[in-house]
Amino acid sequence: MENTGNLPSLDNDSFDWRRFIKQTVLRTLCWVFAIVVFGTISDQGYYSPTSKTNGTCMFNNNECACSYAVGVGVLAFVACVVFPILDVIISKISSATAKDRIVKGDLAFSAAMTFLWFICFCVLLNQWTRTNSEYVMADAARAAVAFSFFSIITWAVLAYVAYGRYNVNLNTCEWLTALFPRIIGNGNSE
Repeated sequence: MENTGNLPSLDNDSFDWRRFIKQTVLRTLCWVFAIVVFGTISDQGYYSPTSKTNGTCMFNNNECACSYAVGVGVLAFVACVVFPILDVIISKISSATAKDRIVKGDLAFSAAMTFLWFICFCVLLNQWTRTNSEYVMADAARAAVAFSFFSIITWAVLAYVAYGRYNVNLNTCEWLTALFPRIIGNGNSE
């Protein structure tokens, strides 16, 4: 089995362990950061003042802020479980189209998660600055805000890595199309 440079292959000696481990470490960091954000808000993000029996969001009593952060955190958590599995099995897939779709999906999803975490950070920070911290757990709120910021950085780096994989894949396809225009191209040879 031949390695194309951007797709891991566990069957041969040319597997780029360094690149795979770096990407796995980044995904693990994203996973941990997501757990911290949604776990902190789910566990300590709601308080019950004496006049109310139901919990209220600690971020300026804004339920949308807590729900959004938990939703983005859970989405990131699930993605950080799925994408490492795809990174390993991509070498077993024989279809170049399927591999290309996985690489494009990784790039698009990482870029989208960077944007979603940026929105999450802005919302949480904005709502936290307006919060009266008399009843809330301030350390939990600060942790959620800080780790949502760290998530922006790690997902942006993952998007950059995915863009590098996409460029390698794109350059390989362009080279093959130029070399074999009738087989790979649109069938028009001049």
